[in-house]
Amino acid sequence: MKEAVAGELAAAYHSALVDEVRAAGYRHEKGRLTLHLAREFGFCYGVDRAVDYAYQAVARFPGRNVFLTGEIIHNPHVNDRLRAAGIRFLSDSGERGRSLGPDDVVILPAFGITVEEMIDFSACGCTLVDTTCGSVLNVWKNVVRYAQDGFTAVIHGKVKHEETRATASQALKFPQGRYIVVLDRDEAAVVCDYIRHGGDRAAFLARFAGAVSPGFDPDVDLTHVGCANQTTMLMSESLEIGEMFRGAMRDRYGEAELARRFRAFDTICSATQERQDAVIALLDEQPLDLMVVVGGYNSSNTCNLARICAERVRTYHIADPSCLVSRDEVRHRPVGAPSTTSGPEAVTRGWLPASGPVVVGLTAGASTPNNIVGEVIRKLDAFAASPELP
Repeated sequence: MKEAVAGELAAAYHSALVDEVRAAGYRHEKGRLTLHLAREFGFCYGVDRAVDYAYQAVARFPGRNVFLTGEIIHNPHVNDRLRAAGIRFLSDSGERGRSLGPDDVVILPAFGITVEEMIDFSACGCTLVDTTCGSVLNVWKNVVRYAQDGFTAVIHGKVKHEETRATASQALKFPQGRYIVVLDRDEAAVVCDYIRHGGDRAAFLARFAGAVSPGFDPDVDLTHVGCANQTTMLMSESLEIGEMFRGAMRDRYGEAELARRFRAFDTICSATQERQDAVIALLDEQPLDLMVVVGGYNSSNTCNLARICAERVRTYHIADPSCLVSRDEVRHRPVGAPSTTSGPEAVTRGWLPASGPVVVGLTAGASTPNNIVGEVIRKLDAFAASPELP
């Protein structure tokens, strides 16, 4: 079945121009534009597999209703193409609350679904096509192990993100399973302070309302902790948060107790790490005038690529090529805005130098297909073709 949809996938998402840029050492020159493409970018294996499975599902079950639980990945271009292929989204307004049965096919997204949702879909008797990424499954295994052994899972992630919700639900497979979700270093510091010194239990629970397991008691549930993370978070931050918790447990209970009370496993997605490493290498190696990061505004891994770049160079996170409005105007997502909330795009004028050589760096999130990257390169070519503004 994979071969049956290979042509359709290539037509939808392939870019000959991107292949040319790769072959030229990830460097592209035209007119006054020099473009450097990060050496790891765009579709990762897990995303590629999920999209492939979705197209195969349509081909494999002709005449049957095929549904997605929600966005298969965080890229509007890809999700719209899946709708055009006949896949219906249970998250769309016209499909919410729909009753499902044995004749229906339901595709589970790359970031997985909660344990409760899986039970509900299984009870319906519908055919399930599971595209959950292997890196996510690896995190789940560790969280389940924590729960089995009486450790609270400390999850570095975004509490509203589908993957983090699914991961947290894994802790509840066992009666003693507990979890707490921390967004960043600041929230981690609050929890670590409570581990070290205790504090106002009610205030703590109010601070983390919605981010802890039912019945969470910080005085009991923070005595044994294990770290995990949403796979698309900023790698350096996840590692730092793990060390923060290690230090807090050591300070509270002593070095001799650390192995009995603290655990940490490497649950950072290799593809996420590779894309972050590649963009850091690009920034280290090439003097750039600006950086363009392409990907969905609700894509956590794309937002983190933009955060890395913005610390070093002027950076524009765009959703798709249409955001490059003209040589003078670009629409973009403000760097640092939460990916789990929607907000207005920023509009910047004078973003591209009006004359003279211009050096642009380019990368794309793990849910961005090559055809989108190729269209961005073509637009940059056109805008840099002459010095005159429109």
